Amino acid sequence: MFKNIILLFCVGSLVSCDPGDDNSGSNGANTDFSYFPLAVTNSWDYDVVTGADSSSENLTVASMTGNEYTLAANPVNAVGFMTRILSGGALKADSGKLIGNGTIDFGLQGLNNFNVIITNGTLYDQNANAGEVLYGTTGSTTQTVQNFDLNINYEVTTVQQAPVSQMTVEGISFTDLLHSQLIITASITTDVSISGFTQQIPLLQSQEVIVIDNYWAKDVGLVKSENQLDYTLEDFSSLGVSLPVPQSAQILTVQSLTGHTLN
Repeated sequence: MFKNIILLFCVGSLVSCDPGDDNSGSNGANTDFSYFPLAVTNSWDYDVVTGADSSSENLTVASMTGNEYTLAANPVNAVGFMTRILSGGALKADSGKLIGNGTIDFGLQGLNNFNVIITNGTLYDQNANAGEVLYGTTGSTTQTVQNFDLNINYEVTTVQQAPVSQMTVEGISFTDLLHSQLIITASITTDVSISGFTQQIPLLQSQEVIVIDNYWAKDVGLVKSENQLDYTLEDFSSLGVSLPVPQSAQILTVQSLTGHTLN
């Protein structure tokens, strides 16, 4: 159950990536290099660590149609949040941005038809200013978990952050990195029976439940992704209400580049 709810919070996954240029705010784009090189058979290997659990996975550019690319994840049901995002639709590079379009099916255990439609979703923009919102979308869904109908409202945004001059990942030093965030804000209500009466109660007040910091190295791609899950539910213990969700959670998942092959 806990895993289902955690994954549920990840609904707003955005697809996007793009080749970059000099991260110089609103100045003209420089397109002679990329922060996520798109070419068929380009690939990236990652280690994904959550607490004591770790896994390895691969992301490969599988095909190109026109100016759009599709990526494949191995394993298909990847643990890494960004692996799932980047392999969840079609990507295209445009003016220093990586833009994604498609329908992402999260296929979560115990949840049916949990799809999010992404239209022109930008994950980073090498010409944007720090703090600039790049993309936003809102939605709602109802999912049944252990006989509770969870009514979920969510908002997904991506925000450009200040560039990073140097970062060491798995012993390798990278320079000239872009830093962007993907933020998922959610609220949840559910119907419960209290003293014989059914009432809709707020299970989760609107809050940022996931903040993902992504770091993109020039001419390499995504080198590190830090996914912080953090939420606190309302306390209904005094009413004798037992909900099938942990009261709170703080979980960090780190996805780190271990190798890459570029054409």
